[in-house]
Amino acid sequence: MPFFTILLRIVLSMIMGGLVGLEREIHGCAAGLRTHILVCMGSALFMITSIEMSVLYGHLGAVDPTRIAAQVVTGIGFLGAGAIIRYGWSIRGLTTAASIWAVSAVGITVGAGLYTPAVITTTIVLAVLFFSRIEDYMESHMHGKTLSVVLSRAGHTGIDEVKNIIEVYGGRIRKISSEDVPGEKSRRFIFDMMVYYSIHQKDILSDIATLPGVEEVDMK
Repeated sequence: MPFFTILLRIVLSMIMGGLVGLEREIHGCAAGLRTHILVCMGSALFMITSIEMSVLYGHLGAVDPTRIAAQVVTGIGFLGAGAIIRYGWSIRGLTTAASIWAVSAVGITVGAGLYTPAVITTTIVLAVLFFSRIEDYMESHMHGKTLSVVLSRAGHTGIDEVKNIIEVYGGRIRKISSEDVPGEKSRRFIFDMMVYYSIHQKDILSDIATLPGVEEVDMK
């Protein structure tokens, strides 16, 4: 492979990974500009190496140039998992983990010399990540509420059923905490959430109250 071709693919992977990483950096994510550049460039280099190995050693027998790339897809999952953080029942970092996985795919594509799909994918990834602006606009039409639900330990209703009702009404859960109810065989779950101004509080409360095992429900 000519030197200029190798240089072009490495530089393109750096630029494309950097564009996605810059967006993550602006949002203050731990996996930002440098991480995305390194992932994309590394993936491109793996693909270039795979192609070169197939050319150099193809005369010795069947050589599959996709084998190294396949291992990149598997290995990048561990890096993406490191970007996911669990806060109680809330999970953060899924979007960043997905962006790392995406730039890895872009890097492999650039390394294979498929520039058009790589550019298209990078453009779409950036567009999807900028959807957060739309989410910010939607949150401007929401306000914070604290929902308290007491569940019986002997009941069949769990926290997931309550979460489902909140999400049906378009609510967004920011944090969940819990505590034992003194003298009772129950547990109180406190949902710190955002709900739309247009949603009537009593509708959510009445739906949750109908769940079996719900002893008390209140919203402030």
